[in-house]
Amino acid sequence: MNLNKQQKMMNTLKRIYTLLILILPLTLWASTPEQQVANANKAYFSGQYEAAVKIYEPLVNKGYASPVLFYNLGNSYFKLGNMPMAILYYEKAKKLAPTDSEIAHNIRLSNTRLVDKFEAVPTLFYVRWYNSVKNILSPDGMAQISLTFIALFWILLAIYFFARRKLVRVLSFYAAILFIVVGGFGMILAYQAHHAVLNPSEAIVMDPAVGVKSSPDPKSIDQFIIHEGTKVRVMDRIGEWKEIGIANGNSGWIQSNAIREI
Repeated sequence: MNLNKQQKMMNTLKRIYTLLILILPLTLWASTPEQQVANANKAYFSGQYEAAVKIYEPLVNKGYASPVLFYNLGNSYFKLGNMPMAILYYEKAKKLAPTDSEIAHNIRLSNTRLVDKFEAVPTLFYVRWYNSVKNILSPDGMAQISLTFIALFWILLAIYFFARRKLVRVLSFYAAILFIVVGGFGMILAYQAHHAVLNPSEAIVMDPAVGVKSSPDPKSIDQFIIHEGTKVRVMDRIGEWKEIGIANGNSGWIQSNAIREI
């Protein structure tokens, strides 16, 4: 009798163990970021914007990032009328997909609803050219193309050393120089783009109105006022204070909790 009971118990444990093996992968699959994004997208497209935000935000806090996630989260906040958060996530999406026209359009549309309308200081032509080249591709896309050029450089270099015909050697030599220069320049751009994503130097004002002070001291005078949704450039940090610059060239100090970095 004891043997029969032990055998039945073992069979029961085996069934439980088998069920756990079958159920556990399904549970893990259901909680993947991709599935959560799909659930958030479903909530968004059905007009449940608050529900979508509640699913998107934990993913962002866990470090999950993609242009689609940031764009949809920005759209959700836009629909809820929260312009600062909408612009923040549109700008995050733009960093990962700088050539996306829909993201750029939504940033322009959101900016029309802001209080501040600062006239931007004109930039030098070579700075504009450099920024336009840097924004042609995403950081990953720029890195991939640069690595391709560098790989072609090594192939052309091998052709130069092993080719017998003088014309082939000359052409491969100059082509190799061109490819390594382009590849190296592309890697520099990719590095700077990745560095900008990991170490943000721009931020969005979150408070309704913020007095920008002359020094990192609450007793210092307010030089000017900026309002929620305004994009600023973070220039320096001292404790709980950040020195920021705005589009018209003015700068000053605000407390760190008044802004969120892109």
